[in-house]
Amino acid sequence: MGEYKHKILVALDGSQKAFRTIDYLCSFKPFLKKELVLHNVITRVPECYYDLKKEPFSFKATARLHAWELGYTSLMEAFMEKSRTRLITAGFNPGAITIIIARRDKGIARDIMDEARKGYDALLIRRRGGGQSFLPLVMGSVSTKVVEKSTFLPVMLAGVQKVNHSLLLAIDGSEGSKRAVEFVAETIEDSPCRVVLCSVLRDFDVYDERKKEKSPTGFIKAAFEEIEIVAHDAGKRLETAGIQSKNISLKIIQGAKSRSGAIVETAKEEKCDTIVFGRKGKSNVSRFDIGRVPWKVVHGAKDMTVWMVP
Repeated sequence: MGEYKHKILVALDGSQKAFRTIDYLCSFKPFLKKELVLHNVITRVPECYYDLKKEPFSFKATARLHAWELGYTSLMEAFMEKSRTRLITAGFNPGAITIIIARRDKGIARDIMDEARKGYDALLIRRRGGGQSFLPLVMGSVSTKVVEKSTFLPVMLAGVQKVNHSLLLAIDGSEGSKRAVEFVAETIEDSPCRVVLCSVLRDFDVYDERKKEKSPTGFIKAAFEEIEIVAHDAGKRLETAGIQSKNISLKIIQGAKSRSGAIVETAKEEKCDTIVFGRKGKSNVSRFDIGRVPWKVVHGAKDMTVWMVP
């Protein structure tokens, strides 16, 4: 599989809704050039239950538990094979798809993260799992833990909005923003994808105590010039990756009260199905706390796919 530049870990829980993750992979054409590892963590019957076999009264109970475990594993194997078949039908190379069904060790989220540290370029996970599914990945549970802890690789939260290959890429000149640009360029290279570069400038109507006046025109002009340079560099990087200049545009939002709200609304207006941003902006916040801009974007863009780049 050395011919593939990128390796994506795809976390699946075995639910019917998890097939939407597979559908997303099939719909987003740049993924056809990637190597995929379909990964599931299952909880088997604890070994201590088998010690009950020594007790005559518990024979039937342990036999049922053993049968459940075998059936559970068989269902997951069937799910993974069905997923693999869908991907191959969509055009993926069979040799680029690997299936891993792992036994739970430290906990579902931690086991996913341990696997993600083994040389992957990105992790794909759904926002929500299947409720009554094998192992639900519900936002606020496993997927939230994964998002909070995955500070070492990009995380893609698959949405349900129809893929139209239009991405909104938030830029602000920070190192995180630059890494997001690089990740997008590498992920969608040589594709017809459309990219909207978006920068949100906070409300300039701020009173300057020193000069006893509102923000000077020169300050506003400097901010615009800075972001135009950032956008120019981002556009050139995308063009180098094979994205046509006609498919790259710039949106500068001035005077926004909420950066997250402006990003989500712009994505909707531009009919983008994906929002991409760096986890750390110019504030360089060390933690990914609920309530901060990235988390607000995740919740605000309910149906969209969100890519977060560390």
